[in-house]
Amino acid sequence: FFFLMIRRPPRSTQSRSSAASDVYKRQIVWLVIITFILGTTALGALFYQKYAKYNEQNVESQDGSSNVDEDTKKTNKEAFMGLFIFFWAVAAISFLLVCCFFNRIRLVIAILKAAADFVKDVCSALLVPPVMFTFQIMLYVSWLITLVYLYSTGEQKRPQEGWPFASIEVDQRLEGQLAYHLFGLLWINAFIIALGQFILASSAGIWYFMRQQMNSPVRTSVFRALRYHMGSLAFGSLILAIVQFIRITFEYIKKKSYAMGVPENAVTKFIFKCMKCCLACFERFIKFINTQAYIQVALTGKSFCSSAIAAFYLIFRNTVVFGMTHGLSIIFVFVGKLFITVIPTIAGFLVITQVEDISKRISSPISLCICFAFISYAIGSLFMQVWGMASETILQAYLVDIEVNANVATNLSLIHISEPTRLLSISYAVFCLK
Repeated sequence: FFFLMIRRPPRSTQSRSSAASDVYKRQIVWLVIITFILGTTALGALFYQKYAKYNEQNVESQDGSSNVDEDTKKTNKEAFMGLFIFFWAVAAISFLLVCCFFNRIRLVIAILKAAADFVKDVCSALLVPPVMFTFQIMLYVSWLITLVYLYSTGEQKRPQEGWPFASIEVDQRLEGQLAYHLFGLLWINAFIIALGQFILASSAGIWYFMRQQMNSPVRTSVFRALRYHMGSLAFGSLILAIVQFIRITFEYIKKKSYAMGVPENAVTKFIFKCMKCCLACFERFIKFINTQAYIQVALTGKSFCSSAIAAFYLIFRNTVVFGMTHGLSIIFVFVGKLFITVIPTIAGFLVITQVEDISKRISSPISLCICFAFISYAIGSLFMQVWGMASETILQAYLVDIEVNANVATNLSLIHISEPTRLLSISYAVFCLK
């Protein structure tokens, strides 16, 4: 439903209503931006009203006695004031950004609209996340089965009295094997994610540069990934797996340290939490760089390291556009997941409660509604993953398009996607701006 709001009209009617459609999609995007600003402002006003109530009168029970002590009232007042300042600061900063970067926002809106058109034109891209998810499920099942057999190779101990199962003693050899097995899971899982990201990025790149001549971009992207870029994807996923393994190792060391008698005081907790936060931030940074590097690999065909460096400098030269695109993408992904989750859940609730034949067989609709919400959220996440990856790819393709076209006047073969692509022509994102 959310996708239908921002998609292009059918090709048969596109020539008659393209201008009206562009206006309509632009209004939808601006409506989301304005709603976000007004929503944060309203939340700030709500918290300020709560703060004002605490400031004007004491909270009393019905019999007139004090219901909340002074410390609690003071804490609530400070919390409401802090939330009021936070939401109004977010609203003010958002409003100033809209005023100062109006043209950049128009560019970002054009890119988001182009991403919606990509999803409409290349519907087979919606199959990529479910297929990759299936591969991950197969990986987890096989990994768990292997883990059981591997763990059972340890030295067995007699079961304790009253406990029917024997325990396994984990020696240094088995510990190393389990660590190796865990690292294999992290690496293969990261590789499957990288493969899915590359296929989507390559499909979006083919759509962007060869929209009129494209033929099964998803199949072409799968061939490109398996034939030319397995090494780049494996290397990028290896870096991420190493970082994730370091995080898990850190948690293991922390647990062992406490078991060996390290005092669990405020200082050690602070140190461990700081290190945990730094490792988590570093993992997010690696994930972001990997995603941008895979897009560069899909667009240029270069190695992982060259693509990561090129992506880093491209982001550095266009920090504002990248930041705004990423921010608006987060908002749209949230709104899209909200629509896709809430609407089917409400529809399912109405069906199981209003249809007499179904309602008689159900004692409580809560469990079914939870299932509806979970399945809808999973479907929405898979769908919005395609749209989010497409928007990031089209953004990079547009920026590369602009930079290269600004310096080359004739016979430009901009990038290579298995074969040389188009010559000089106006980019689709630029066309959306008009």
